[in-house]
Amino acid sequence: MISKNILEKIPHKIGVYMFKNKQGEILYIGKAVDLKERIKQHLKSTNPKIQELIKSAEDVEIILLDSEAEALLKEAELIKKFDPLFNQLLRDDSQYFFVGFTKEIYPKVFVTHQPQKYNAEFIGPFTEGSALKKILHIIRKEIPFCTCFKPHISTCLNANLGLCYGWCCKEKEKGDPNLYNQNIKKIKQILKGNLKEIKKKLLKELKKLVEKDEIEKAVKIQKQIIAINKILSQTNLIKTLSTEEERLNKIKILKDLKILLNLEKIPHLIEAYDISHCSGDYKVGVRVLIKDGEYDKSGLRKFRIKTVLKPDDPRMIYEVLKRRFKHLEWGLPDLILVDGGKIQLKFALKALEETGLTGKIKIISFAKPKNLLYYHLNKQPISLENLPYNLKSFIKLIDKIAHRAVIKYHRKLREKKL
Repeated sequence: MISKNILEKIPHKIGVYMFKNKQGEILYIGKAVDLKERIKQHLKSTNPKIQELIKSAEDVEIILLDSEAEALLKEAELIKKFDPLFNQLLRDDSQYFFVGFTKEIYPKVFVTHQPQKYNAEFIGPFTEGSALKKILHIIRKEIPFCTCFKPHISTCLNANLGLCYGWCCKEKEKGDPNLYNQNIKKIKQILKGNLKEIKKKLLKELKKLVEKDEIEKAVKIQKQIIAINKILSQTNLIKTLSTEEERLNKIKILKDLKILLNLEKIPHLIEAYDISHCSGDYKVGVRVLIKDGEYDKSGLRKFRIKTVLKPDDPRMIYEVLKRRFKHLEWGLPDLILVDGGKIQLKFALKALEETGLTGKIKIISFAKPKNLLYYHLNKQPISLENLPYNLKSFIKLIDKIAHRAVIKYHRKLREKKL
């Protein structure tokens, strides 16, 4: 059995984990955006197969990674290498996903969970089909490849979209097979390898090409670097929770937020505010509503700033909140998050006080550049880097939803004026 001492040492970070028996044999390999929470779920599971896994396990080895994509690729690499018993048992009727490359002059790229049916080279196994397709979609925008199995005369849609060269699947027009196969080789490297190490080598190659003034080659390398950067920045690739688990996870996040901020009750209703303007012109603000951890689109409210003439985000926040607090028919939230730092929090609290609602609503502010959460004017802010991954991601997500909404409103307003 896994001891509490082992669990305590596991961090709230992204990575891959491996359950091992007394002899050090790997029983199961998995990935998670929050290693501690995922392993806790295994320990509490009522699934007979997982319970048997936990009884057989004596240790957990973890590999910390910086992105979900790296965790996905590392998991596939290790499952292929060790083929653990419980990975087979826990798949039930579902099957792994593989990326296939046909054996021809212009290899076609495809995803399947039945590699035995094809005469092709495969990379895998991958546990997340949707995540795998998302990564390939990102790669394809910068490193074109073909997916057409049947030859055709006219240019296909993918070629028109720049996702394929257009000549690799035509009956008559043919292009440079060396160029195409260089792309295929790079795709295989990305799916197999250490993304950061690949990026490091590409950056060195790019520097040499620029120094030699080989611009055309440098542009191709730059596109490969862009693809890797996009893959590394992707979130929501790992989906390991059931609908019920996701619901319980959101409840836990809200409970953790209640404890973190010393709230009287779980924040079922959260409002987030953000401001946007162009050097003081086209000044707008928005409110977005988060209900039981989910974004409620019906709660979106838009504000045209009326009283602040110069660029002054704190006073714009003050105006928006003063106007919002006049609408008691909207109901009162349990928590308000404003975009900004300590000054924004000060003006938000001023609006709350002048409306006579002090003590009834908790207000916090989120300063993005340093990832600091201000919850009290006379206390040090909380660093999001010290919070569990799920809670940190939730706070960032709320702020991002508000930011996207206000930018969209601001852009629409400017377009109307032009």
